[in-house]
Amino acid sequence: MAKQTVIPLSEGVQNQRKSDLMRELSTITASHNRAFEFLNEIIESEPNKIMLDEDCIVVAGHLATYRIKIDHLLKRLSNPIVYGLGFDTISVHAKGKLDREKSTYACIQSIAGTNVPFADSIAAMIFGLLNDENFFHSKDGDTLSQALVELYGPDPYSPIGSKLKQYILNKYDADYDPEEMTISFLGTHGYKWKLGFGNPLAIGYSLEYKKPRQRLWRVLTRDTSTSLNHSNEIFSLLHRLLRSPGNVIPESMDWTTSVELCKLILPVVDGFDNLDEEAIRQACMKMEYEEW
Repeated sequence: MAKQTVIPLSEGVQNQRKSDLMRELSTITASHNRAFEFLNEIIESEPNKIMLDEDCIVVAGHLATYRIKIDHLLKRLSNPIVYGLGFDTISVHAKGKLDREKSTYACIQSIAGTNVPFADSIAAMIFGLLNDENFFHSKDGDTLSQALVELYGPDPYSPIGSKLKQYILNKYDADYDPEEMTISFLGTHGYKWKLGFGNPLAIGYSLEYKKPRQRLWRVLTRDTSTSLNHSNEIFSLLHRLLRSPGNVIPESMDWTTSVELCKLILPVVDGFDNLDEEAIRQACMKMEYEEW
């Protein structure tokens, strides 16, 4: 039997292809409509936890309050080519509050997969925020947990207090002690560091250290704010100290080095405890020049 030849430009073939295209577009439109209906059902089912502010969707989670800008969602729905398909950052506020002066931000990408309508992705994100206790330790919740830790700090009595020990262990390989209000961890060259956050009179944090083979902790400073600029964010400081004293030794300085950090730590580093301030400054300047 002879094979029938398809003529692409024939009226019949063109009509069939147009019909197939319209059917596919109708299927996509129908899936979006179902997703919008589902989103509406979610909002109506949790009137005390999902609310509409003037310009945003407010979600009251177990750990915090979240604001999702409505116009950002509408722009992505109306023109995904220009505005993209991902989510913008959402603002994260203390639980039960909407303090515009004290908030952090999290960039939460779709947790519903790439082959679902955008409205379904919105619903999935809202579900995730409603169940932020479970979302906190998940892979998809990494930026959310980081924002919550930045918002609440190391306070053991905050809504995330019970989750901090595991979070700090996983992220920094550090020991969080809520009773003593300390975080202890291993630095470089065998040094151990301990940050304390229990002194209400301190603006920053206490810092103790142990040299290699040293048994007892020794106080380096009772308030890091007296020695270091921008030391009020404990996890940023912890990240820098994880690389200490290596990052204050002239031969191994890096992007976490600062003159203030060198002046604080070098006096307790054997072999470098006699460097004067000018020598430290010159070493830092040399490092910056070589890095750039």
